[in-house]
Amino acid sequence: MNNKEIILRFSADRAFAYRAGQPIYPTQLFADLARTAQLVGSTDGDILVTCKGRYEFSVALLCIWSCGKNVILPPNLHRTTLDHVRKQHCITSELKDGFSDAANVTANCADKKIFELRFSNDQPALTIYTSGSTGAPKPVVKSIGNMFAEALALKASFAWPDKALVASVPPHHLYGLTFSVLLPWVLGTPLVNECPLHAEEVVDAIKQVNAGTLISVPVHLRALLDQQFNSRPDMVISSAGSLDSVIAERWQQRFGQQIVEVFGSSETGVIACRRQLSDTCWAAFPEVSIASSDDGLLQVTSPFINASEGESFQTQDLVSIQQQSAFLLHGRADSIVKIAGKRVSLLSIENTIKSCKGVLDAAVTAVPVQGYIRDMAIWAAVSTGEKSGINARSIRAQLLSLLDGIEVPRRIVVLKQLPRAESGKLHKEQLMALFEKDIQS
Repeated sequence: MNNKEIILRFSADRAFAYRAGQPIYPTQLFADLARTAQLVGSTDGDILVTCKGRYEFSVALLCIWSCGKNVILPPNLHRTTLDHVRKQHCITSELKDGFSDAANVTANCADKKIFELRFSNDQPALTIYTSGSTGAPKPVVKSIGNMFAEALALKASFAWPDKALVASVPPHHLYGLTFSVLLPWVLGTPLVNECPLHAEEVVDAIKQVNAGTLISVPVHLRALLDQQFNSRPDMVISSAGSLDSVIAERWQQRFGQQIVEVFGSSETGVIACRRQLSDTCWAAFPEVSIASSDDGLLQVTSPFINASEGESFQTQDLVSIQQQSAFLLHGRADSIVKIAGKRVSLLSIENTIKSCKGVLDAAVTAVPVQGYIRDMAIWAAVSTGEKSGINARSIRAQLLSLLDGIEVPRRIVVLKQLPRAESGKLHKEQLMALFEKDIQS
């Protein structure tokens, strides 16, 4: 592999993916690539990819890139979102579920044939969108070089199990795309087509293929702690949100392993990682250079950032640089608010609420209020699952001894489950709608 070219090689006798527990080999993959090329080869514009299965998603991306074209990935698959995305780009074709029309899975090839694909680093790869959890989804451009530099850096950073990979996050966001699609390609390990979201489904998916790696988010990992595992993955990755220390501790106590947390963004790709029970700081990946602005915001320079973002990218994350490649993360700038003249961390309050007895998940916001002392008040949405006897009063009673007075939520809405997206994110608009609904009910 040289600096100007990416070469992917797949051995014919090793499964590329699993679908419904059945292996799919490179012979099938390359037959589907050839068939799909007939669909997209004659189009001139960008191609929208909306298929959900990770195998067809792989076929779509590999074929589109082999044809020298650009992929558009929407932030979600809602009809209004797709209509908006179609208006923003010159889209001449769309690959939906079932586009490959491949019903049969080929048998294992007896020979040792190697299938190969080549891409130029400079070639445009895709336009992906931010999650929109802190505002409107923003388009982010990536090249082939950006995408594969990140996947190859991850390959070199950890001792990955030589087994199939299961992910409970969709491939349309950068976290799911990088870790559950590109990473298996460069590792040469099979990816699992399905995207299980419920804890029981995740356990079944791991057992079905004896998966070695699980790519997930904190809210899913918390639910998994209540499940019985016949087989468990050797490597567990968490991202797209803060991992509660209680989850980290319980996971290690039960399984004897630490969850690897990865921190990053759509614009920057991966930035740093940690195992929070043994690491005091976040450690930047070797390819990533970090600094902080005068107001403490993280500045990132890495090959995973597209040139369209400039030489470096400044996030909205507050950090303290500890040494050349390590930092403490204090939350997003918009998660630090002033109430009665005091700086208050919404993330800290959120984590404290999650530690309360009976609480499974929580989301916190600050809203303007009119008062003699306070000009902002904390509101919290809390999920308790099916547990009875847990209400706003009992949660507030626990918080009175854990938080300062101004940090205790003025309003608490209790639900069975928070309406998080498949990526584990909860959009600000959805959070505020919960309080509006509570007022009307």
